[in-house]
Amino acid sequence: MKLIVIINREAGAAAQASGDFSPKALAGEFASRGIEVDVRAVAPEAIEATVREAVGLHPTAVVIGGGDGTVRSAAALLSNTGMALGVLPLGTLNHFAKDLRMPSAWRDAVAVLAWGVVREVDVAEVNGHVFVNNCSLGAYAEAVRRRDALRRQRGHGKWLAMAQAALAVFRRLRRLRLRIVVAGVERHVRTPLVVVANNRYSGHVLDVSMRGRLDEGRLWLYTAHVHRHLPVLRLVWQTLTRHRPDAADALDSEPAREITIESEAGRPVPVAADGELLAIKTPLVFRIRARALRVLAPPEASVKK
Repeated sequence: MKLIVIINREAGAAAQASGDFSPKALAGEFASRGIEVDVRAVAPEAIEATVREAVGLHPTAVVIGGGDGTVRSAAALLSNTGMALGVLPLGTLNHFAKDLRMPSAWRDAVAVLAWGVVREVDVAEVNGHVFVNNCSLGAYAEAVRRRDALRRQRGHGKWLAMAQAALAVFRRLRRLRLRIVVAGVERHVRTPLVVVANNRYSGHVLDVSMRGRLDEGRLWLYTAHVHRHLPVLRLVWQTLTRHRPDAADALDSEPAREITIESEAGRPVPVAADGELLAIKTPLVFRIRARALRVLAPPEASVKK
């Protein structure tokens, strides 16, 4: 087995804080299992170029150490190549890794990467931009934009910046005027938030894993029908307390293989994929790419619940 491991050197704060994580320790952990790896720790802006170079070397798998945004960049390059993606969960939330049932401890994750099995999962795309979890329009994407600005301008940590950004967005809640087309059916909505997910969110928000399947071959469209502050708080409360997110009263959901969303107001629509802002304009065309990505996953658990 030939593995190239690419680490986002700005990720993994929790692992590094424990004092036992380093590229050298990582290589040693693989070596203890008889696997020689090429470990490269790079800056976030160099991830894409490094993954592209790694793909050209035709390894058995490319392992990515970082959060969902880092994984998204790698998935875009590895989809439909036949090469497998391994995920070392070193990010803040690691949603994709959790849905793959990857252990959170990095040494345990290495064991899975060394002895796991290869599975095929779906990726989604919007205007050609791949995402592995979801793509958000409106309030959440605007909060991401403000979060990133606060981090650049004031040096805030990610959590503090996001909390301040979310509060600012909540105070000045805006609704988007959108035209949405699913399966040839057109409708016009006013909403503060739309989420297009790569497969359905069927688990509880506080569960370790929220998606029961990553290979169903379907997008899921979630549209919030709220316009005042109190109903927004009620929606948040219901998504936290009910057995699955789409059980909330003010949240509509439906499956699709392709979705088109266009702004009716002619103004830019904030768009974020896997927690990162995208510089794209409407119309937005979402598509599912069924089983386009090969991943290393635990042998005792599939991507199904």
